[in-house]
Amino acid sequence: MNSTNTGILNLLSHGEFSLKDLALYLDVDSKTLVKNISQLNINLKDLNMNEIELKDGKYQLELKDEQWNYVVNSKEFLCVEDIIDYLYLKFIFKGFINLEFEKNQFDISRSSINRYFQIVKNILKENKSTYRYEAGKGLKLEKLGLGDKSIFCKKLIKIFVKNDLSISSVSIYYNLFKDSQLDNLLEKLYNLFSFSEVPATKFILAFSIVLKICIDTFEGFSFDQCHNNLEIYKDIKHKVNHELDGYSHEYKTQILAFLLNLKNNETFFEKESIERSTVLLNELKSRLNITSIEKGFEELLMKKLYMSFFKYENNILNVYSSKLNNEDKKLLKIIKEVLLKTGLNLYFYDKVVLLGAIKKILIENNIKHIQNILLLFNEIVLPHDLYLKDKLKKHLSHINVDILPSFHFKFNYLDCVKHYDLIISDEKHTDSNVKKISTFNYLKILEKIEMKAMENALGPLT
Repeated sequence: MNSTNTGILNLLSHGEFSLKDLALYLDVDSKTLVKNISQLNINLKDLNMNEIELKDGKYQLELKDEQWNYVVNSKEFLCVEDIIDYLYLKFIFKGFINLEFEKNQFDISRSSINRYFQIVKNILKENKSTYRYEAGKGLKLEKLGLGDKSIFCKKLIKIFVKNDLSISSVSIYYNLFKDSQLDNLLEKLYNLFSFSEVPATKFILAFSIVLKICIDTFEGFSFDQCHNNLEIYKDIKHKVNHELDGYSHEYKTQILAFLLNLKNNETFFEKESIERSTVLLNELKSRLNITSIEKGFEELLMKKLYMSFFKYENNILNVYSSKLNNEDKKLLKIIKEVLLKTGLNLYFYDKVVLLGAIKKILIENNIKHIQNILLLFNEIVLPHDLYLKDKLKKHLSHINVDILPSFHFKFNYLDCVKHYDLIISDEKHTDSNVKKISTFNYLKILEKIEMKAMENALGPLT
């Protein structure tokens, strides 16, 4: 198995995909994908499972739930990178490893297991971790470097994020961590984050679960204690002690510190990841003529970018199901150009997530330039619809709204086009300056206003 094969299986577990879409998600050319699918079908056939089929231009794999669980989680479908990760995690977690046992477990040759573990040795050496060989037994870890503590944590987060914050009983990691008190921990952590009014994202929850394993392995991490007055957080501290009753004092202490850091907007992201996210965001702002972003939204966007880079670096694929319109495609093209310029990359799903955030920013930056709107009515009498005007005024106080009959536009065409930033009508017009609307509902009008703001934003860029 290779990472492309596991990526194909991961995507097909979410639905049907054309060859073009598979290539888009996996960043692999179509001819290579066809070969990969043929290889996968050999594996599936050997296991007496259905094979991947092409129906109506889309590839699909019909398996029962238990079969999907096996395909996505079992060691038989691990790629080389996954095996290396497992060897690395097990060696650090257990402090000992026997390569002969691992060779038999994965049913691979001695030369293969030695080659894979050589990569583990290289990582350990780079981070100044040390180990020794015990004759007839295996390798024993002696000292764990700081860099390996960080890598151990990130590789574990990858496992939990990929597997939706749980470890299946058919997973090779199940027996490794079965004694780590992880049962029901996710629910307890979610209760803590909800009580503390801290957003419980998948990444944050994964780190909180992994922190338990890190503390058991090397005493965890030292969080900055910038909150001297814990009295104001006594309710949160009490909730931590209550929810995590039976867990170690050190785990409770570090979870509390982590929670309070998040609550006070202290970042725990690595410096290099913050720098990459900053470079990409600044380049996007320049390319898209974005003059300002609301502070809270920019912080949220930085977190999304960090998570997106993390997923790309760790081969974590997500699926985007909605179709892209022409506006989305234009923005996606710009995002790709900026990524190429900065030497960075993201998976397709995360590009679309970023696209959605950028659209919101562009609308906010350009909607202020829409100041005068004309609503043209045909059959329904609306000139004195104060309810409609009040609703629009409440949402967009800077906009002036005039409501006039359709014939006004015909007799005052040049004045209308010159004076109004947006003209909306309840009947179809051949003139491109007039936007059609089915009914004068204020939500539909707001939608047209946002569309106009996006049109104004994209105009100079394309």
